[in-house]
Amino acid sequence: MINTDLSSKYTSDKEETLLLRRINDLLNQSRKQYSAVYSHFLDPAQQMLIGTVDEFSGYIDFVGGYDDAERRLCRVCCEKYCNDEGSPIVIFSVSPTMKGVQLSHRDVLGSLMGLGIKREMIGDIITGGNTAQFFCHSSAAEHVELSLEKISRYNVTLKRISTADIIPPAYKERTINVSSMRLDCIASECFGISRSKAAEQIKKGLAAVNWTVTTDVSKEIKPGDRITLRGKGKANITSISGVSKKGRLFVTISVPEIR
Repeated sequence: MINTDLSSKYTSDKEETLLLRRINDLLNQSRKQYSAVYSHFLDPAQQMLIGTVDEFSGYIDFVGGYDDAERRLCRVCCEKYCNDEGSPIVIFSVSPTMKGVQLSHRDVLGSLMGLGIKREMIGDIITGGNTAQFFCHSSAAEHVELSLEKISRYNVTLKRISTADIIPPAYKERTINVSSMRLDCIASECFGISRSKAAEQIKKGLAAVNWTVTTDVSKEIKPGDRITLRGKGKANITSISGVSKKGRLFVTISVPEIR
């Protein structure tokens, strides 16, 4: 069991401290019930924080419904062979009844939160053409089924699906040409905006590197990093593939493919 005062050892942030205490409570619950228990959905930064706690080592792992999930539940199990009834994840597929309508991540999330569902109850949202799939905590699933009739202004059909029906997001590689590996340079080329605009967005706290928000426009980016810019998307930095005669860098990136 970890000390209830986590702030001094792992974080000074109030929300992060509350998160670690919540996971500690789940560990205590697992010990009492001798069964696996699950958190709500966590973003990658929260998962990374939980993973730094030595006292949780060996008792936790993360599940999100499919292999490449970003938002995942923390599974807490006191013993290797404790009882586990399975993760409380329900997978939904949703399609507009009108042909030719495409659903965006923002539309789906906005409609779900418009039903009064907290963000922590929703996992990944996979969009592709006129169909979207999303992962939902079982405690909110019935409310979704009874209440989700529209996304944006369009009527939709909703159904539960199995893991076998999941269509994982597709990625495509492309090469960008940058003067340096600074975050503002990389973000500018990845997301098709000017360098000054990228710097402005970063300074506003809208950018994250490896799921950690940064306002440092000159932060050095390296292969293996993932960067996100709110409202613009995300990109994985795959490799530095070459250097031009003028010293500019050719960088290979991987970005979600719009299907």
